[in-house]
Amino acid sequence: MLKIVPDEPALILETPSDKTLIISDLHLGFEKALSSKGINIPSQTQKILDKLKSIIEKFSPDRIIILGDVKHGTLKIVPQEWFDVPRFFYKIKDLVKSVEIIRGNHDGGLKALLPRGIKIHPSRGTSISDGKETYALMHGHAWPYPNLFNCDVLIMGHNHLIIEFREHGFRMVEPVWVMARWDREKVAKSFLKYSGLKINDDPIASFKDAFGFSIGNPKIIIMPNFNPLLGGNAINVNDATLLGPLLCSRCIKLDESKIYLLDGSYLGHLSNLIS
Repeated sequence: MLKIVPDEPALILETPSDKTLIISDLHLGFEKALSSKGINIPSQTQKILDKLKSIIEKFSPDRIIILGDVKHGTLKIVPQEWFDVPRFFYKIKDLVKSVEIIRGNHDGGLKALLPRGIKIHPSRGTSISDGKETYALMHGHAWPYPNLFNCDVLIMGHNHLIIEFREHGFRMVEPVWVMARWDREKVAKSFLKYSGLKINDDPIASFKDAFGFSIGNPKIIIMPNFNPLLGGNAINVNDATLLGPLLCSRCIKLDESKIYLLDGSYLGHLSNLIS
């Protein structure tokens, strides 16, 4: 069973064997990037840690899975991360039985920063089953493994999506949950092209011929970022900035997606919210 943590950018996934807390996009060390632009604020790592500890204390998960972008530096480790990242993980690893990370596009060199015992999954994702449904977990900057296309629920981060409200010259933004479906034919065609495989008149049949199973029709959940300092990409504007192959290839039917605020307020379909 999957449920959203009220007022937090986090999910709880309960299976018969354990309870998993899922979060995404910590971007520890982001403040250092701001300082290079003349914006000087103290490290926010402790605040992020406190928020995570509060959720852990309330829900008592057995493990934590982070959907990528643990750190902010991309290909290299920046000096602030040598302090912030190990400190963060040494403090949370003793609060749960296990900590797992799906590698994001900002996680270059991450392994060198982590305590022993923390598992890193490839960027193409992993899956969990609760006996009834299969949940695919990924960051979102890379295509998932082929077997994840047959999941019941696909959960991803990466995009830092927000909703933008404008009224009488004022602008307000809020992080949002996006619940969507994909176009099975577009997904099959785009992934087969990416994989360099043959595409016949029926892309869905071509996918099944190539991999031995059909593409599913999962519920797709795009998570808000756990670090509130990041801001985000407004989804309800024309020509919204979309990241990752599933979104850039227009495989996900965003116009039909349902948009929710962190407190659970349902805002409607995206097609009715475009400003």
